[in-house]
Amino acid sequence: MGVRTLRRTVAAVGAIVLLTGLAATQAGAEGEEDPRIEQYRQALAQLRPLTDPPACDQMPEPDRWADAGTPDQGSADAVISAHRGALTLAPENTLDSYAYAFAYGVDLVEVDVQQTKDGRFVTLHDSTVDRTTDGTGNIADLTFDEVRALNAADYAPWKGSAYDPAQVASLEEVLALAQQAGKGIELDIKGSVTEEGELAVLVGEYGLVEESIFNSGDPRIFIAEPGARLIYNRDRWEPNFLIYEIAEIFKVFGSRLDEYTPESIAAAHDACAIVMPHAYDAGPEQEVAQFVQARAMGADGVQTNQPALIVAAAGEAVGSAIEVNRGEHGRIDEICLVNADNGFGFPGKPVRFDRGTKSAELTTGRGGCVAPPDGHWLGARVTFAGDGAVHASTARLVP
Repeated sequence: MGVRTLRRTVAAVGAIVLLTGLAATQAGAEGEEDPRIEQYRQALAQLRPLTDPPACDQMPEPDRWADAGTPDQGSADAVISAHRGALTLAPENTLDSYAYAFAYGVDLVEVDVQQTKDGRFVTLHDSTVDRTTDGTGNIADLTFDEVRALNAADYAPWKGSAYDPAQVASLEEVLALAQQAGKGIELDIKGSVTEEGELAVLVGEYGLVEESIFNSGDPRIFIAEPGARLIYNRDRWEPNFLIYEIAEIFKVFGSRLDEYTPESIAAAHDACAIVMPHAYDAGPEQEVAQFVQARAMGADGVQTNQPALIVAAAGEAVGSAIEVNRGEHGRIDEICLVNADNGFGFPGKPVRFDRGTKSAELTTGRGGCVAPPDGHWLGARVTFAGDGAVHASTARLVP
């Protein structure tokens, strides 16, 4: 997720100077004397008439913003956002990556949104196509068709894999996936995007505004969709009373975990906002530890590179099913291990075949599917034993 704060809002409404320089020059200012506070309040005041947030039934407790005592509990079910999809299972920002994340039941997939030369929205993290595709140049200088013609798996470790070639996903495709999953997307809106209002309209056309999050402070999002949720990435300097005021407009808080305390989380909660910091800044080995730490501080969830590990750590394993895909004459072509609710597949899972005295174990591949073992397996029992993120399932290979 890119670093976005209220600075973008300030620039967009044209009411106040950018806060970048102010944040550096006034780093020692504290409390109500910090000039940034009034500037933020002015910017918030201009956004407030554009918003239509749900009613908040929380009673503010300002004393807890100084000393929270026992931290808040956070959301009963952890709010999990998969950073660029399941980027350890498929090339980042591709449909396979997003589908695998949704297979694990995450609430949101984080999508890096870029806008092409001809005004279409696509999913790519970098401002250029050089790192992850076989093309070169700024994405804003390429047409939609030119971007779609590129291979989005042209980088390690995906080059030459089962996912090579891959296509840069259109935002419409990701929205359709989210719609199928009944989940949302976290839109990390990049610098090439000039039509943020149109972006919000597009999300609305798929009925996903309530489920989704916009990483932006552009007022055109609220003008198009007054009920949209915007994410605020804090920068540690903000006093907790200002966190509360920001949370009245920005209903989601992100950024690094080390920028939060139980007190700042309590202040955000008192305005009915949720807090979901990054859980990947210390590396993949530390993601679960960061998730546990965040939840202990009262956070509602996290953004993660390891959705399967976080789902397991949250105790929110999803149901699975074994599907049999048949070809000509009813021949069994594939066995697929999928999410029982949304049909998205789980790659890299061991599936066991048992028939009489013989058995075999295979690992699911792309889409959660695998061809049956060689030989005669009609009548065999197919089993996935389950793991911390996915419940067990069985099926019978009947004629």
